[in-house]
Amino acid sequence: MISRDQALVLKIGGSLIGHAPMIVRVIRESGRDILVIPGGGIFADVVREKEISDTAAHFMAIAAMDQYGWLLSTYGLPLTRTPLMSGSPAILLPYHHMMDADPLPHSWDITSDTISAFYAGLLSVPLVILKSLDHIRTSDGPATALMPGMVTDDLDPAFIPYVTKEQVRGFILRGSDHARLAGFLRGEEVPGTYFGGTI
Repeated sequence: MISRDQALVLKIGGSLIGHAPMIVRVIRESGRDILVIPGGGIFADVVREKEISDTAAHFMAIAAMDQYGWLLSTYGLPLTRTPLMSGSPAILLPYHHMMDADPLPHSWDITSDTISAFYAGLLSVPLVILKSLDHIRTSDGPATALMPGMVTDDLDPAFIPYVTKEQVRGFILRGSDHARLAGFLRGEEVPGTYFGGTI
């Protein structure tokens, strides 16, 4: 459970593009200090289809996050290129900052999942990831908490090692359930998967 005054980094997965208008509305109406990180979604999928170098693919996929961010902004949230908590919801376009800082390896092991974890760590706030599932799935079944060494296809391969090493904490929940998201942002207990301890 999160407190009402807790600032958050919140990643909107690309698979939720059809739910984006309502998700943005819920975020807006929450009144919380939220920095939204866009996923790559269909824009990054185009990059994955091409056989190009890791470095080119890395930055093209981050540019795809900017494209999704522009799309999300059409539903009523302002854009920023600066990773700061402003006191109200905003969408980060990460491309220029990631080009300048270049903090992560250039690999498909790292996608917007780990990039959002980087920003949560940078800003020392919890990370919330919206996906199209109730819990992260592992070979042992649905997980209510991520543990070091856990393997899942629902997150990029670098995510669990990264949040473990950098001590990023947060929560993953179904973004397509708008009532659940609204309840979570009000501080209610909802189904999902914790990592790094409770938030």
